[in-house]
Amino acid sequence: MHSKQAVLMIALACSMSQAGADESTGTRHPWLESDWRLSLGSFLTNETSKLSVAGEAGSGDEQIDFGRSLGLDDSDTRLSGTLNWRFGEKWSVGLQYLDSDTSSTRTLDHDIEWGDQVLQAGSSVTGGTVLEVWRVFFGRTFSTGQQHEFGAGVGLHWMEIGAFAEGEFFLNGASTGVERRNVSVQAPLPNIGAWYGYAFSNRWLAHARLDWFSASVDEYSGSLTNAVVGIGWQPWPHVGFGLDYNYFNVDVDVESSSWIGSVDMTRDGPFLHVTFDW
Repeated sequence: MHSKQAVLMIALACSMSQAGADESTGTRHPWLESDWRLSLGSFLTNETSKLSVAGEAGSGDEQIDFGRSLGLDDSDTRLSGTLNWRFGEKWSVGLQYLDSDTSSTRTLDHDIEWGDQVLQAGSSVTGGTVLEVWRVFFGRTFSTGQQHEFGAGVGLHWMEIGAFAEGEFFLNGASTGVERRNVSVQAPLPNIGAWYGYAFSNRWLAHARLDWFSASVDEYSGSLTNAVVGIGWQPWPHVGFGLDYNYFNVDVDVESSSWIGSVDMTRDGPFLHVTFDW
């Protein structure tokens, strides 16, 4: 575990141990009843990316482990945010944004197939991945009380997924020169989801959320998982802090005009944020 993650996990444990010391005043936690809630913060993400690019004859369908080949598995800090609007008695809509681009330069220790061509071992290659996610979720509350809330609904993840490699490519053993190759798609994937929140007091609240999808939609087939579990602390009116653990994975086969292949990307790690409610 990276040192930054260890510090954040220790902070979460300390926060949970102190939760019971706060006395409830009988009012509900603000995050259970506020109309608007905005969370902005830093996402310390671990990133793994595997993808394949098929050639004209169907070759090159072996997945490239970008993390191992180009050193893209290192942790990095990203800005992220969520916005929730509660309207009516039981309805809400949520918006989430995640932007995660990676790149690195490394000398290859093995050949990489990119479609019909090859990046050879021993050559210097620059490569990277792109993942941009917008999540919109419409939910309905099915159970609510003084200390808890449970709801479920449907949503949409609009994603831009891509990758690039730049280096000397070879076709049938002959060099085609130094080139930059790109693949990318924009994928709208629907999903179902549910959430649960429990308030220890009017200052402390634990929560969890799960979005899931597995089906074929137009040019894409595969699965998507987006999960969050965390705790929030509200020391002042309208301002609070939270520490969440986020897990996002998309594993799909792509058959579009710009890319035939597959992609398996995972982004996970702690999300430390400040939250405003009104």
